[in-house]
Amino acid sequence: MDADISMLGESKARIIDFLGEGEKSGRDLSAMLGINQTAVREHVQALERMGIAHARFVKTGVGRPKKRYSLTPFGVELLPKHYDVMLNTLIKKIWEKGGDALLSQFMSDVVRDLADSTAKDENLTLDQRISRVVGFLNKLGFMATVEKEGERLFVVRHNCIFNKTAKLYSGVLCGECDTALIREPIGRKEIELVECIGKGDNSCKNLIKA
Repeated sequence: MDADISMLGESKARIIDFLGEGEKSGRDLSAMLGINQTAVREHVQALERMGIAHARFVKTGVGRPKKRYSLTPFGVELLPKHYDVMLNTLIKKIWEKGGDALLSQFMSDVVRDLADSTAKDENLTLDQRISRVVGFLNKLGFMATVEKEGERLFVVRHNCIFNKTAKLYSGVLCGECDTALIREPIGRKEIELVECIGKGDNSCKNLIKA
């Protein structure tokens, strides 16, 4: 279950999971959760206010239309994604065909395409280039920050969007990501990866040398 979903509370999180399987009635959700329909209605109304779920009335034969709940497009985006399974398989196939050399070239091309918007700009100061890179990394989901320890400056990524894949191919993947996403746009060759999530550390930490 996604961390963002779990912050909503167990019942709402489970409702989102159930609605991810398809449209449900209040009675359906009540049976699945083991709580009464009044409590279900309160949870779903809260999700509606947040733009996560919505309701519609469906005619199902004789009698009044029945209310059915489903996820909004925003709600669907909160469901867990498992892109790493496909990415791992894709990278494995590339490695089997060409080893580290082909995989390195492939990852280099992919990451550089991603990094085009942060290409080095000689008109920007070093601080401006670093800020631009950190903003781009955060758009990709790396949760990056700039940190100082005395006179030393670091770009720190607290999350790895390639986490499981990086642990399998850390030598190639982490190296290419550092080169294309950080070294080149900042314009400093003297940037050292001193911590790496793919190698078991808590963050990816780049020292920007003076």
